[in-house]
Amino acid sequence: MKGVPGEKIKGVPSLFSLKDRVAVITGGSKGLGQGIGLAFAAAGAHVVPVSRTLEDLEAVSEEIRSLGRRSIPVVADVTLDEPVEAMVRRVMEEFGRIDILVCSAGSFMSKPTIEWTTDDWLSIMNVNLKSIFICCREVGKVMVEQKSGKVINMSSVRGHQGRANDPAYPTSKGGLNMLTKSLAIEWAPYNITVNALAPTFIRTDINAALLDDKKVYDWVVGRIPMGRVGEIPDLFGAAVFLASPASEFITGQILYIDGGWTAA
Repeated sequence: MKGVPGEKIKGVPSLFSLKDRVAVITGGSKGLGQGIGLAFAAAGAHVVPVSRTLEDLEAVSEEIRSLGRRSIPVVADVTLDEPVEAMVRRVMEEFGRIDILVCSAGSFMSKPTIEWTTDDWLSIMNVNLKSIFICCREVGKVMVEQKSGKVINMSSVRGHQGRANDPAYPTSKGGLNMLTKSLAIEWAPYNITVNALAPTFIRTDINAALLDDKKVYDWVVGRIPMGRVGEIPDLFGAAVFLASPASEFITGQILYIDGGWTAA
């Protein structure tokens, strides 16, 4: 192709490889975080899942190692400074670098706003927003020093849309979106990209009972032009893309994985 070096064309397949990259994934023992961790391992990355439950983490790490990658489980409460600082030190001792950070820890609560306590509000904001700030800040120190890195924050269509009986979750995701954009601008000179994935309803163990309610399911599917809820593998391609060299010139973006929800 005129104007495009031949070696660039031949190198296209390798753009999506995560070979020997080191990925840290918070909320990595279950659901979306677990799935993304396994997808990264399949693409060649070594993966460190992080959560508060060692038993679940060990099972995930064993599955990652079965794919031929290195993995250590790290227990940490990511809403607190010291455990996150210790987590970063542990990863650096084991691997010497952090190439990818996925912030997937999240929490949700629904009831009429007038019934919410301040503690209810803070419990959601601590997990969905404060933890993102702490993890990005601490891992960001490593990536700034390296002058390279990929950060992927887990947002939601609710960062774009409000919802009744839910004053905290959409607010936290909207804040996460703005944090993502701000960090993308600040860290661009260090060759660090910062983006977010924003799915609609993705079936996981946490929301399976809700989606098994026919009334709820029919309402959800009625909002999605593609006529189905999402499944965890629907995130794999986008996550690997944003973590890979293929997205080197993409930063500050919120990528909706929603079957057309936000377009309708």
